[in-house]
Amino acid sequence: MKTVKQNAIKNMIHTNISIILLICIVLILTITYKYITYKKDVQASLEVSVDVEELYNETKWEENKRDKDVNSNTSDWELLLVNKKHNIPETYSIELQEIESTHMVDKRIAEALNQMLSDARKEGLSPIICSSYRTNEKQRRLYNNKVDEYKRQGYGLEEAKELASYWVAIPGTGEHETGLAVDIVSKNYQILDEEQEKTQEQKWLIENSYKYGFVLRYPTDKKEITMINYEPWHYRYVGIENATYMKEQDMCLEEYIEYLGQFEIEEYQEELI
Repeated sequence: MKTVKQNAIKNMIHTNISIILLICIVLILTITYKYITYKKDVQASLEVSVDVEELYNETKWEENKRDKDVNSNTSDWELLLVNKKHNIPETYSIELQEIESTHMVDKRIAEALNQMLSDARKEGLSPIICSSYRTNEKQRRLYNNKVDEYKRQGYGLEEAKELASYWVAIPGTGEHETGLAVDIVSKNYQILDEEQEKTQEQKWLIENSYKYGFVLRYPTDKKEITMINYEPWHYRYVGIENATYMKEQDMCLEEYIEYLGQFEIEEYQEELI
């Protein structure tokens, strides 16, 4: 009788253990299922959030996108920017063409320059080129001469260099070295000073040079941007469309390059969206 009772107890214990194990298995499976479901829901939620953010960014981009008023890019050859912050690229090459018998310019601007001078002369004016393409050696010589001039006035070397750079470009940063710029003066007044702007030749050029693709490169009200003093004789070729827009918007080349650069940044951002 005692043995039967013990067996009954053992069976009961085994049964209870089995029930407990079964309950544990069910709980584990339930928890696992809920965890997997939760992860799927979270992932789906994140994907929706990303899609919403991308949609928001695309919407904002379309709202803020502007139309460019000119069909030009900062990489166009005629828009090469050289100044104290932008040296002439080491890879820059130039094919020169003679103009006005004694001067050389980039071959690509010769026709436009000839036409501008010819049309001015048809108006009874007498413009002449006094400086065109310069080698780096010549630019260095002119710059050093200007530095020496300031040193003779009592300025220290560094100050003399700084003052000189506002009149003669530091070698490697001068537009004359690109072949894209010329200095034009009146035959009747060949002094390079601000009085040059009062000549009939300069008045005509300042008013009409954009029609041939040239701009007055260093206007008097842009000195803080160009870092060059006012030169009412220095003309730079940028192309007719660019020159026209720069004149209409009263932009110097630095400002125009910045304007174009904004669209190129926006185009790059658009590719990333």
